[in-house]
This record gives sequence, C-alpha cells and structure tokens, in this order.
Amino acid sequence: MNEKLRRLLTPEGVRDLLPDLAEEKRVVETKLQEVFRRFGYREVSTPAFEYAASFVTASAGSLEEKMYRFPDERGRMMILRPDFTVPLARLAATHLAGESRPLRLCYGGSIYRHASGHVTRRREMAQAGVELIGGHCAGSDAEVVALAVTSLQELGLGQFTVCLGHVGFLQSLLETHEINGKAGEQARDYLNSKDFVSLREMIQGLPLTDFARECLLQVPALRGGREVLAAAAKLVPGERGEAALAVLDEVYQIIDDYGLARFVTLDLGLVRDMDYYTGMVFEGFTPGMGFPLCGGGRYDNLLGFFGPEQPAVGFALNIDHLLVVLQRLRELPGGRKLTFVGYGEAGRVQALTLAQDLRRQGTGVIVDLTVRPREEAELEGERLGAARTYYVPGNTMVLEGEAILDG
Repeated sequence: MNEKLRRLLTPEGVRDLLPDLAEEKRVVETKLQEVFRRFGYREVSTPAFEYAASFVTASAGSLEEKMYRFPDERGRMMILRPDFTVPLARLAATHLAGESRPLRLCYGGSIYRHASGHVTRRREMAQAGVELIGGHCAGSDAEVVALAVTSLQELGLGQFTVCLGHVGFLQSLLETHEINGKAGEQARDYLNSKDFVSLREMIQGLPLTDFARECLLQVPALRGGREVLAAAAKLVPGERGEAALAVLDEVYQIIDDYGLARFVTLDLGLVRDMDYYTGMVFEGFTPGMGFPLCGGGRYDNLLGFFGPEQPAVGFALNIDHLLVVLQRLRELPGGRKLTFVGYGEAGRVQALTLAQDLRRQGTGVIVDLTVRPREEAELEGERLGAARTYYVPGNTMVLEGEAILDG
C-alpha cells in the first residue's frame, strides 16, 4: 500500500459513515429520542472527554483497561468518554442536585473504548439511552425495561428477547458456596461470555460438595418465565438471594402489566461487565446478532461518588448494532424522498421559488445546477434517485412529463 493511500484510511475500530448510512443513523437516533420523550425523559449532553479520576473512582476499575487517556495542556489526565452512565450520574448529582426526584434523563452520542487486541471490534460506538434517578422500586426497573422493549418495537424489530437477571442472586449463590476471590471472578466471566464448558471445568476443579457443584452448574439453565424463580430459590437460602428473586418476580409482573412479557425472559445467569451494577440487570438480543442490542440495570451506589447516594437505573441501546439488524431486515425507518427541480433558459427564478416552497413544506429538494433541456433534466433527476421531478421551462412547469400552469 502506498503512503498516500495509507494516510486516507481510518484507524482500526472507527469508520466513515457514507451519506445513506449516515442518514439512516440520524433517523434511528431521532426516532429513539422521540420514544424517550414520550416516556417523560429529557435530553442532556455531556462532554466527549472528562477527568480520568472521576471515571476510575466511580466505575470501580471495570473500565480501567478500556479508557483512552491523554493529558491536557496543564498536565491533567483526561479520558475519552468510555461510558454514559458515569457522566450522567455526575451531572445528576451536581447540576441537577436540586431537581425533584425521580429524575428522567436521556442522551445520545459516542463512547470510546480500547478494542483489547481485536482488530474488528469497534473503538467508537454510538449509543442512545436513559437514566431514571431517584426511584428505588420495582416500578423503576420495569419502566426502563419496558422503554427498552418499546424502543426496539418502534424501530420495527419483531424478533428480539430481553434477558432479565439480578446481580444479587449470583453473588448470593457464590457466597453461599464460598466461591470468592479469583474463582468468583472467573465464574462471572465465564457466565458473561456464555463459556459454559470452561465454567463446568472450573467448578469440577474446585473443592466443593456435590450439592454445591450441582447448584452452580444449574445456573445457565435458569432461563424462562416466572417458573425459574421457584427453581432458583432452592439454590440460595440466604436473604439476599431471596430478595433478588422477589424483585425479579415483581418486575416481571409489572412488565406483564405493560403487555410486554412476551419479549422478556428471566435469565438468572446473566452477568454484565460493569462493576457498578447493584440489582436488576438486562440485555436485549435478536437472532443472528452475536452482540446485545441494548443493556442496562440498577446502580444504586454510583451517584455517591459525586454527592449523596441515590438509587438509579438505566440502559443504553447500541446504534451500530441496531443499524446492522435493521439493514438486514430492510426496515430502516424513514429514508429520503427527494424531489428534483430542473429549469430552462427562462425558468430559474420560478424553479428556485418552487424549491423553497417545497422545502418549507418539509420536502427534500435538489435544484439543478445548470440550465438543461427537459429530457436531460429528467435523466438527471433519475440519475440522482429523485422520487419526483419538476421541470420549469419558463411560464409553465412540467411535473413528471405532464405540463401544468405555474402558480
């Protein structure tokens, strides 16, 4: 590859969006913000970079190796935003500290993370999501899950599943059977990556009772409707585990009241890769996509790093993954219906006036850049993909081959 061409390429993990895809992305983002607004959420925006210390402290190390760091002109260490939840927690605990709770906020933008050696993995990812701050009840959890489901529905997805779990259940199970430290972290990592073969091998190698091994090996199979809660209750006799299952039961009932339970599956082995989650967690999947479309959960301790502790729950949708799925389904919302306006020797003023009138009505209009005969103008409109063509020779206007009086 010659040096000139090399300079024109983008780094691994980022990409240029060409006109059609860039427009499709904007349509999806606009649609999602409208759905959030209908649920009562207000949009906010945070900087693309923040103080590194805020993220390292608040995220408890879960993002430590994924951050892009750089010093500013005064030597202070900054990071490119690797996550939206931490900045919104900071914003809510500071600028919006005096607003009444619960506080409903939504956002959209890009996050930036190291690809950890994977050349094909994205380093810049577009997200849109919400945070509900100040609500400590199953109704708060159920609302954000219902909003995630509704968002996917509004974008035209028909086949998807939202998996619902609780970090307290798994933590209680591990503590009950004294699987702590590195072994506990490994168990969570294997569950998070759905590497059940390695999970089984690890469990078989630990000094556990047969009952303990059986309990842990049952976790990946604890998926389904409310019936899995009864099976899970037999594995964790402690109060924390029982409380987690009770929360999931109530959340599921409320989602059922929304009429959305058919999209939700309880998954007691669900683990998310952020350390700040404290309760209910969920992820959304669709057939043929190996990565989640959305994910979120409860994080009741995070705002305490910036002010008084407050309960909070939220989720984010991955715009890049959504675009891939919607393109496969050919169900991308919107799309431009362009109109082309050509003109003859005496028609430029009328053509420009017509174009401005159509634009004020919300129509996308391309005006020809030069005088052309009618036949050439029609061919130019067709070449540009216009759905409709006007031609203004002078005192008359031609619409797709038929002459009508101008005005």
